[in-house]
This record gives sequence, structure tokens and C-alpha cells, in this order.
Amino acid sequence: MKYFVAVYQKLKNIYMSQSSMENDLPMICPSLRIYDNEELELLKPQSLLNDEQKKALSIIKKQNVAYELNSVPISPNFWDLNPNNSLFDIYRDILDKNNLKNLEENLDKVLNNKSTILFDAKNSDTKEFKAYKKYRTLFEDAINKVTDHLLLFDGIDSEEEKSNWNDRLINLNNLKELAFSEWKVKGSKDSIEKELTRINKSSDADLYLTMAQNAKHTFEAAEKTDVISNSSIHDIHFIPYDFMENESGWNSMRIEKHELEDLHSEAKNSNENIPTEILSIDYDESMIQAVEMDYSFVHLKRNWFNKNFMLSDYFEWNEPKKISDGQTISNDFKLPAFPKTMILIKNLKVILDPSIISTSVSNNEQLVYFGPMVMKQQVFVNKNNNQRFLKAITNVRTIKSDQLNYLAKKTAITSPQKTNVMNSFNARTAVQPGPAESSFAGKINTGNILNNIKNLRPLTPVPHGASPVQPAPQPANPINIPWGSWGPKFPTIPTPTPTPIPIPIPLPSGSMVQFRISDKINNDPIYKCAISIKGTNNNRIFEIESNETGMISQLIPIGDYSIELRIDDYAISNQNFSVTNAMPLNLEYKLQREEVKFKSYFLIGMICERMPQIPIKQ
Repeated sequence: MKYFVAVYQKLKNIYMSQSSMENDLPMICPSLRIYDNEELELLKPQSLLNDEQKKALSIIKKQNVAYELNSVPISPNFWDLNPNNSLFDIYRDILDKNNLKNLEENLDKVLNNKSTILFDAKNSDTKEFKAYKKYRTLFEDAINKVTDHLLLFDGIDSEEEKSNWNDRLINLNNLKELAFSEWKVKGSKDSIEKELTRINKSSDADLYLTMAQNAKHTFEAAEKTDVISNSSIHDIHFIPYDFMENESGWNSMRIEKHELEDLHSEAKNSNENIPTEILSIDYDESMIQAVEMDYSFVHLKRNWFNKNFMLSDYFEWNEPKKISDGQTISNDFKLPAFPKTMILIKNLKVILDPSIISTSVSNNEQLVYFGPMVMKQQVFVNKNNNQRFLKAITNVRTIKSDQLNYLAKKTAITSPQKTNVMNSFNARTAVQPGPAESSFAGKINTGNILNNIKNLRPLTPVPHGASPVQPAPQPANPINIPWGSWGPKFPTIPTPTPTPIPIPIPLPSGSMVQFRISDKINNDPIYKCAISIKGTNNNRIFEIESNETGMISQLIPIGDYSIELRIDDYAISNQNFSVTNAMPLNLEYKLQREEVKFKSYFLIGMICERMPQIPIKQ
């Protein structure tokens, strides 16, 4: 969790240095929030969707995601989705309870009563209003003459001319004062301007009333009509609008280990908008050499929301619960802040120590995390620099699957169990440390890569491309202590949970299954095809990718499985297979080309805007 916080701190610093406003409030999102292209695209206004099928889907499906991204923060320490505290419902309730009806009735009375001071029965200017205009004009002419005379001073050289200029100035000022007195007395200045102020104030109130009524009618129409009208409330304009189609708005970043340490210390020392529960999770993550990712700040614009409506002098709020005090973020206020900018990352790569053992990752009895993000059970090798790295699981259905939840719960053992496992592990590694784990001696700590046990084979370098490393067969009875939880998987409210450390159990027998994925038309191998495998009669789950030859091998326990294959430009393929014995199994799948993009984005934080103080007005 430590370096996850460091990544957030880096992105927060970038945003605050480039585009922050006075009331901007960066907040970390400590739980796993992942959105794919399809979910976010459905939130676009119908006018921006060219596909008729997507338009129909957006009407039906976008409500849940819209409620998530409109969640109002109730804690100063983090942002997370809270559909029960949505900007939709809060704003609509404010519109319903702010005494618009009284303002509307009073305004109608003002507008229906025409001014008898300014206009006569024939709707012409009254004698007083004509005099006001006449003497105001004379006063303005007198001011202009004084202004023109002042400009002549720079061209005067002799003392006599300066003396004459000064006498003329005194005379013009006297005429100006006389013109003002006539305007005030003969032009009925005070009474006319008092009436003009009243009318102008009515105009301002009329503008405010129109703004408030338009917002209120939007919600009323949505509730009284069909689902198509209702869906317009859930529209979100994204800026940049095309961040899903191309690299517009995206930037690449690599953070080395020393900077990760500094960023985490900065976050811990400042302790701003980050829960202490997260900052207290200070794992030794010495196995991480660097972190790479792409990031973007995507702004959220809503046609129906206008904060200025609540800042007007005409806004009335007589409810006991205040809207905002301009400072406090809590559930004690109606609308203390609202979400306005997503901090998104994609293409996450966690660069690992070269001596990492493949079996510590591919073990199907544990989960591997980077903060709340679940990593694939596979180590990859960069062909250019031979660096080993992990990728995050980006399949939303896998993240939300029962199997993943089962594994998370299964590995959350109690503290006494954790102590027994750690003592057993320390005893074994202290007596006979193997060569692969020597560099990790003394680093036994919750959240580390702890599977450096003797007899586990190290990774075999792959010479070509960012190719997956084939996992070695599991030993008969390994001690499965994970390095996996670099931070717990937080629920809606981030509270500390036990670090996933599975109880050592014998692994079931299985088969080394070789998957080969190729193009259906030309039979070319498909590189980096994401393979999601889920047990249908057990709780096994695997997330891996094909290498440059379109192949990948994985030890799969006996059982029945569903498999999903996805990669950009191909249609998703869903099939089933079974492992009935320990014999090697070869499976081949051919994918059909289709214009489909499978991009996923992790929501690592949210920039909220703090509402200014809105006092109760009686």
C-alpha cells in the first residue's frame, strides 16, 4: 500500500502544480475502482454516440456508473463511491426546499405593478423621469468639460497661462456642482434612482428564478416522463472528451524506487486527505524497483448542475442541516463538496527485483496486490532491458467475480495464525536458505514477497518481447506465504484488514495446460491476448497473457473452467474446458477480427470542489 500512496501523492502534486483552483480538494480513492471503455462511454450525451446500439444501452445501463461518479464525499480523508449520498439526490432536494414558490409569487407581484414614477398611463416617460434624464445629461456634459480642460495642462508653458488655466478649472468645477444640484432637485434624482434600483433588483431576481426553475424542471421532467428523459440526468461531459478513443490527455510516467520512498514520506508527513489507516500500512516493498503507468486528469461536467444557484443573495435555506460551511467535509452538511475531476491511470507496470521467483506470483492459492489493485498471476520480461514486471488485472468481470472475493476472504487469516505461519517460515529459512532467497534474508515482513523458499526455481529469462514467464511446477508442500498484499483491498470505507496470508495446504494435482491463440483468418499468433480463467465447479481463478508466439502455459488444477479471451481489434471469445487428470493438455483458440477496444482505467483519486460557505438565510 505504501507505494500506491506514493503514486497518488505524485499525481496529486502534478495536478496541484498545474491546474488547481482555490477550492480544489484532492482525495485518494483507497478501494478498487476500475471502469472500462464501455461503462464510461455510455455516460456520454446521446448526441456524442454514433452507434445506435450504444445509445440504447446507455439509456438502460448508465445509471449505476453515473451514481458512482456523482458520489459526494463525507470524509476529509478519502473519496469513495457512495450511491446513497449522490449529487443527484442532494441537488434535487435543495431545489425542492429552497422557497422558490415564495420568490416566484413576490416577483410576479413586482412585475405586474408597473412603475407610476417612471411611466404614465400611456406608457410614456413621466414629467419627473424626463427631467431626470435632462439634468443627468447636463451633469455628464459638465463632467466632460472638466475632463477635457484637465488634458490641456501638459501643453502650458508660461506662468500666466497656468494661472488662466487654473481660473478656468475653478469655474468649470462650479458649473459641475451646479449641474449636480439641479439634477438632484429639479431632476428628482433620489426618487427616480430608488425606483430604478427596485426594478433592477427585480431583474436580478428574475434571472435567479429562471436559473433555479430550469434546474428544477429538469428533474421534474425526468421523474414524470419515461426512461429516455431520465437518462439525460446521468449524462457526463468528459474533458478531454476523447480520452477513451486515443492518447489525448494521457501522459506516461515512471517513478523510481528512491522517489517512491520520498513521496510516501511526503504523504505521511503532510497527512492531508489520506486516512491514517492507509498511512500506517508501511510494508517493506524492497522487491519493487519502479512503477510505470499512464495517467490523465479527466474533468466531469454536468449540464443540470449549477453551484451559483446556491451562492445567489436570493437563495433561501431554512432547513436545520446546513449546506456547507466552506471548510468541513462531513455528513453533518448537505453538500460540503462535489466530485469534478477523476485521477485515472492505465497500463500499470510494477517493475520487480531481478531475483523474484515465478512461483511466488503464479501460486493460485493467493492474490497479489499493488495497493487495492489485483495483479496478474504472471511475471513478464521486457525484451529491451530484461526487467521483470507485473501487470494489473483489467478485466472488470474478473475483479467483480465470486472467485476473486473468495480468494480474498480465504487468505484473510487471523493474527495468531499469521504468527504461527511466520514462525514456521522463519525457522525453515533460517536453517537452510537457498541461493535465490539470500538477497531477501531478514526481510520477513507482512506484505513482502515471502515465497523465497528453497527448492523453488527462479524465473527463466525470455529473450523476445515483453514475454510472459512460464510458471514453474509447484512443489509438493510449499509454504504459501504471499508477498501479495501491498495493501488490503478496501471496501467502501477504508478500514485496516488482515493481510492476505494463506494457510499452508497441499496443492491439488493438476495439468500443465498450454494455450495457443491465433487469428481465425490468417492463423497468425496473437500476442498479449488477455486470458481469464474461472473455475465453474471450484473457486480457481487465473489471469494471464499470451507471449509472442501466441502461447502460454499454466498449471491448472483438476476441474471445469470457463475461459474468456480478449484483445483489442478482436471479438471476445468465451468457451469452456475441463482438466480431468495430470496429463499435459493443449488447447487452441482462434479469434475473429472485430473493431472492439478493451481499455480499463483505475480511479486512484478524485479532485472534489469544496463548496463555499452557504449560511442559512431566514
